[in-house]
Amino acid sequence: MILKGNQKHIAMKTIRLFTLFALLLMTGKVTIKAQDNVPFLQEGNEWNSLSVGMIGWDIISYTNYVNWCSGDTIIDGVLYSKIMGTTDGNNPRLFTLLREEEGKVWNKELNIQTEVLLYDFSANVGDTLRIGNFDEELVLDSISIEQIGGVDRKKFWFGLEYDFLGEPYAVETWIEGIGSSFGLLCSGYWGITGGYYCALCFHQNGDLVWQNPEYDACTVTSVEETKDSEIVLYPNPAKEKVTIEGTEAAKVEVFNALGQLVNTVQGSNEIIFGGLPKGIYSLHITATNGKIYNTKLVIRR
Repeated sequence: MILKGNQKHIAMKTIRLFTLFALLLMTGKVTIKAQDNVPFLQEGNEWNSLSVGMIGWDIISYTNYVNWCSGDTIIDGVLYSKIMGTTDGNNPRLFTLLREEEGKVWNKELNIQTEVLLYDFSANVGDTLRIGNFDEELVLDSISIEQIGGVDRKKFWFGLEYDFLGEPYAVETWIEGIGSSFGLLCSGYWGITGGYYCALCFHQNGDLVWQNPEYDACTVTSVEETKDSEIVLYPNPAKEKVTIEGTEAAKVEVFNALGQLVNTVQGSNEIIFGGLPKGIYSLHITATNGKIYNTKLVIRR
């Protein structure tokens, strides 16, 4: 085909624009987003989270929280979503007020004049964010895209490292439209002593959208249901390997703090994990008699 006159001019202009755009992509001056920000505060959203109390490395208590969006309120001309909630199923009450603007979520606790930044889903890799009541500084190491609940969502990684299998894990992650791996209101809770927080489930309009793979339910009702006294890990804490005592293991799965499978051992009561970084890990043990055990392992370096 032969281009003449104005057609040739338009074609050459299009080629120049395409070339410029390609160069900008390669230099990182233009980025392509999978989608606009997924809304965070919507009626019908419900979050399940867990507070774990510990003495030393022993778990002594679980506290379950359920929070949900329940209408709006205006304070000093600013529109907030009301976040209701229960603690261990007790009487519902107003927990806090949240507002969302251009990918950022702000938390205004009751009877406190100022608000704090809870999430920034508009952040870019390399940004340093000051988050939460503890004014923690989080450096955003990476952003990935995951399809959750039929929606492509950005996943934000803070304190990113890789295990010996090359799989990523992080001190904390955020999922767009869902929240922190520490739970709805606990982003930035890195240095808490005497226990830890974690997200369990996220529902929309009664449908389960996301569940923490480390747990088989959206509530934990007692310590005894999750603590297996029949088995012992020795040593624990450990540095290079650990031995399971009290049962004959057919299969052992090791999960990191994000619920990601980082090691699997078949037919052995000894687990070698020299390549795993220090931290708290969950062991899912299937015994030869078919019984299932779940326990915690601490790796120190």
